[in-house]
Amino acid sequence: MTAAMAGHAVAAAAQAPSFAATGACREHQAFVDGDAAAVAARLPAHYGAVVDPSSGRPLLFVRALQCDAVSLGERTAPATMASFGVVVNSPDGRGCASGAPGVGMVAGDAIPVCNWYTLMWLANDRTVVDWLRDGTPGFPAVYVPGLTFQLGAVDPSQGGEPLHVSAPAPAPSPFTMDEVARERQGQLSVRGGYWVDTPQGTVKLAFSSDDLTSGDATGVVHAQPGSEMARLFGATDRSYVPGFSGVAAERWDNAAYRKQLLGPARDGEALDSFAGSCSLQGTVGFTPAVTDSAGPLAYSYDATGTCSGRLDGRAISGAPVKVHQAGRSYGSCPQAQSTEPGQGAIAFPGGETVRYTFDFTDLLTETSFTLYGERSGTAAGDGSFLTQRTSPDVVAQCAGAGLEQIPLDLTVTTDTPLVSARPAPAGAPPTAPAAPALRLSVRPRMARAGRRTTFAFAVRGADGSPVSGAVVAFAGRRAHTGLDGSASIVATLHGHGRRTARASRQGYRPAQRTVAVRRPGRNAV
Repeated sequence: MTAAMAGHAVAAAAQAPSFAATGACREHQAFVDGDAAAVAARLPAHYGAVVDPSSGRPLLFVRALQCDAVSLGERTAPATMASFGVVVNSPDGRGCASGAPGVGMVAGDAIPVCNWYTLMWLANDRTVVDWLRDGTPGFPAVYVPGLTFQLGAVDPSQGGEPLHVSAPAPAPSPFTMDEVARERQGQLSVRGGYWVDTPQGTVKLAFSSDDLTSGDATGVVHAQPGSEMARLFGATDRSYVPGFSGVAAERWDNAAYRKQLLGPARDGEALDSFAGSCSLQGTVGFTPAVTDSAGPLAYSYDATGTCSGRLDGRAISGAPVKVHQAGRSYGSCPQAQSTEPGQGAIAFPGGETVRYTFDFTDLLTETSFTLYGERSGTAAGDGSFLTQRTSPDVVAQCAGAGLEQIPLDLTVTTDTPLVSARPAPAGAPPTAPAAPALRLSVRPRMARAGRRTTFAFAVRGADGSPVSGAVVAFAGRRAHTGLDGSASIVATLHGHGRRTARASRQGYRPAQRTVAVRRPGRNAV
């Protein structure tokens, strides 16, 4: 394990950090209507735009945020950022509350405002732009030193907090935002994903926060005439869409942006992939000792256990593994949560090492994790500090000098395969991990030409479990599967012969199924 982690340190030193940790941020976002034809021409075909039900138009987002601290590796500095694009249905079944510690897996389309196809990302900090473009120069990130974010004091005459955002050239689409925001009490755990197709592969910028405070806002976005934003708006000015603007104003103490690159290995690297579940037993160490009084903590977790599933495309069962995790948090014996992504690795007997980052929350004796593969994939972890190895005087120690160590048993189950990269062996071509296959079924399997028919689809994994967030394409139409893995498409088929339905989801091999079309007068079932 020591050798594996030393190798990770060497590899990490040669590449950009996989995440940006942010602190004390204020984010405001406009959800506005777009022009259907212009959006369809700009959005890649395999993404589905969310539609504003009140207007029938595709929903766009314009977002700006100001953070007191953005940490990339060893560097921490304030930054202002902005982004623009299309609100899309979840490409991987995740979003909003998906995988949030203490919440669990929720369909990414259940609240359809947490996945965004990104056409433009602006920052007044060149380091942020360089990070987004490192290894993926096709990411549409632009350095805009004049980007401004001006949030005023609460003005009772305006009914809230006034905000003015200005994104001048060299922004590809200069714009301004003007709004009045009103904050609500309470905190949320939120997950989201920024998506970009680049020549180097699909980038997912996964967002996570467990202390987000939200509010509503009313306002207007002004796009420069003739700009891409104006073309996608179908106008130069767009007002915030009611309803969606109930989450227009946000702030958080801690949040992370993880940069994941989906796709095969690149030149000079090999990928390690694991899909399945692991049972782990280990010990958490705290510095300083954790007590009943909350405060900043550094922690580490070393564990052994077994994993079963598929490793680099081959089946494994009960494989012995070693795990190391470490990071920083804020909390006490009764309750704690991570303040920045922790980093971990699962080391397998053959030398394969799957690296990941994670968030967690602890409540009393239970803990919940969300794991993110360094390259791609997610997993859920559930654990307990109440083990057969736990000392009976834990409560007394917490009330006194505190605990420096405590046992933790943890179970990890992947949602999509956890994938990380390592340097390829000398002379070896890069190889991609084998993804699990989807299974697709459809009813009816035969239909009569010219008759309007409802086709019911079911998408399952290789183990028969339902797969949510899969895209089913059939007869020129698309649908997304729900939590039960089902979707339906209504179509009228013409001619005769066979029509092919296809199912796809990130992290899986696609599946297809045919439907027979009979001429009128022939029996159809």
